[in-house]
Amino acid sequence: MKLEGLLLNASWPTIAMAIVSFLVIYRHFGGFYYRYFMSLFCLLISSIYGFTISLILPLIGKTNYINSSVAVLYHTLGGFFTGIKVEVEGRENLKEVKGPAIYVCNHQASIDLLLLGAVYPNNTTIVAKKALKYYPFLGWFMTLSNAIFLDRNNRDSAVKNAKQAAADIHKKNINVWIFPEGTRGHESEVTLLPFKKGAFYMAVQARVPIVPVVFANYYEFYSAKEKRFNPGTVHCKVLPPISTESINEESSDIQKLADDCREQMLVALKEITPEYKKSQ
Repeated sequence: MKLEGLLLNASWPTIAMAIVSFLVIYRHFGGFYYRYFMSLFCLLISSIYGFTISLILPLIGKTNYINSSVAVLYHTLGGFFTGIKVEVEGRENLKEVKGPAIYVCNHQASIDLLLLGAVYPNNTTIVAKKALKYYPFLGWFMTLSNAIFLDRNNRDSAVKNAKQAAADIHKKNINVWIFPEGTRGHESEVTLLPFKKGAFYMAVQARVPIVPVVFANYYEFYSAKEKRFNPGTVHCKVLPPISTESINEESSDIQKLADDCREQMLVALKEITPEYKKSQ
């Protein structure tokens, strides 16, 4: 009865503060379900924030900060509650890019989004699957922030959107972030899936450099299939920009560009993944 009375008499701010305090303290003890829930909860908070600033920042001419500030917020909040940290090598390669560019990154699992804030540039839009467009808050924010949604089941639509994105790169002076594998890779293997050519067609058509970004394999402390989510540090390596100035828009040249980029990223992935190096 006393507990019920305390709950009834407590104000909502007090209850909210008690819940937050519990979640903060429990982050040192929580397992897979706690950290997975907190990663989703932090994504929701970041999406609500993103939806809000997507309405406000364009009014004051600060549109270029929308996506990067959301990425940083999710990286900061999610990292705090899950214990995931990122160490970045090659950050100077980001500074070499003076104009628009296309950033290509390997894709392992859903928590990749939590990592992006460590290196995500200002004025950068992201390419995502069309299904995300209909997610509450997340989809609304991504729509307002001009994310590029591709329908993987409709090649003509995907090609049309990619061509429009290539035109917008210079028209709107924006960068594009894309996962060229097209889907999540094999989380237990230190490898990359074959690259889709869309990102490379886009870069060649827009005549902008490609900046490869590689996150080390983190299977040792995260696996949704095996219900494992432990604190850990992910190594990230930003590779030097790849020029597209001399690349022809022929399919064979685009394929070679994609293959060469994938090879560079695969070498870097193996170099920065501790478990892979130990096994050699």
